[in-house]
Amino acid sequence: MSSETLMKHMTAAYITPETGDLLLGRPRPGSFVIDRWEMLQLVKDTSTQTGIGEREIAILAAHLSVLTPGPIRADQLLVSYAQVSGMLNRANCMDERRFRRGEAQLEKLGFIYRNLSGNGRRFPVRDASGRAIDAYGIDLRPLFLRHQELCDLREQAKQDRCRTAALRSRISARLSAIKRQAMEEKTYLATDLAAVLNEIRNVLRRVSSKTTDLLRAEEKLLKITTYREAVQEDAIEPAAVPPSLPDKSTVDDGQSNRHSDSKRKEIYLLSRMGRTNERCSTNHHRTKPWRAYTEVASLYPVEPRTMTDILKIIEEFSGFVGVRRLTVIELIETTDPMLLLESLNQLARNLTKVRNPTGYLLSRVRVTNV
Repeated sequence: MSSETLMKHMTAAYITPETGDLLLGRPRPGSFVIDRWEMLQLVKDTSTQTGIGEREIAILAAHLSVLTPGPIRADQLLVSYAQVSGMLNRANCMDERRFRRGEAQLEKLGFIYRNLSGNGRRFPVRDASGRAIDAYGIDLRPLFLRHQELCDLREQAKQDRCRTAALRSRISARLSAIKRQAMEEKTYLATDLAAVLNEIRNVLRRVSSKTTDLLRAEEKLLKITTYREAVQEDAIEPAAVPPSLPDKSTVDDGQSNRHSDSKRKEIYLLSRMGRTNERCSTNHHRTKPWRAYTEVASLYPVEPRTMTDILKIIEEFSGFVGVRRLTVIELIETTDPMLLLESLNQLARNLTKVRNPTGYLLSRVRVTNV
């Protein structure tokens, strides 16, 4: 371990030899009574933060197993002085060279202190009664002195996991809300928008996704929701505008005929495209520059070349702002495309203040056609 980490947990008097009676042993700093296996579990739980590997954990477990049975107390000798050859079986039958390299890594990480004798042997220092008062070997006291630090790291990791889980739930809820709104309003998701939503869903599903990945995904999702949700109480209503008609299917009241509706939508769109393209050249001089439609142009920066392209943009963009597709098809049949595009652009600009995008668009179109 580094000298800074070592000195943080152990005093100089503890590392250097005693100048007094050698049979009194070195100082034994700390005040703790800890179960060794709980301490080992704490090391495992914080391995990501501390950088300790499986090899080092196995070696640490082997050294802990040879300490005096019972809870580990600060006033006892915490040195493992068993010979390496006798420890290999306790460390999953590890070979000696790998075992010694693991001990060196443990010291580098600040979990142990190697108190080596002159010839490298490991043995206890005993008093006249035969009691071990010190030893040369692997001192495990630095591990137990870091107990509070490791507890704090584990608690921080737990908080981070809870925070990440909450972020996942929040993104998932917003993602589901967008899809649910599209289904309720009978709109559809354009290809580009669907691809972004699918990408966000994949980020949520990956276990390896980090908090930064989730935050980037949420940022993309928030950009999308600005075009699909009306979050304000007050709606913007154009002056002197009659109330908008309900957006209903032309099938019998109280019945549903989705197959017929779908066919009629396509017939409307195709017929409108054909008739609009016929008079495209005569009306083209009335259109504004493409960049004037600021909200639409921000999503479609490339200026459309034909009126068919404009109609496709109108159909897709209306889905972004939450207008029902059937209403858009009917408006394409009866309204000049460029006026309809201008109304959609104005709707997108005021979307956060509009509660009913479909009704707002119908109102603006009526005012424009008057």
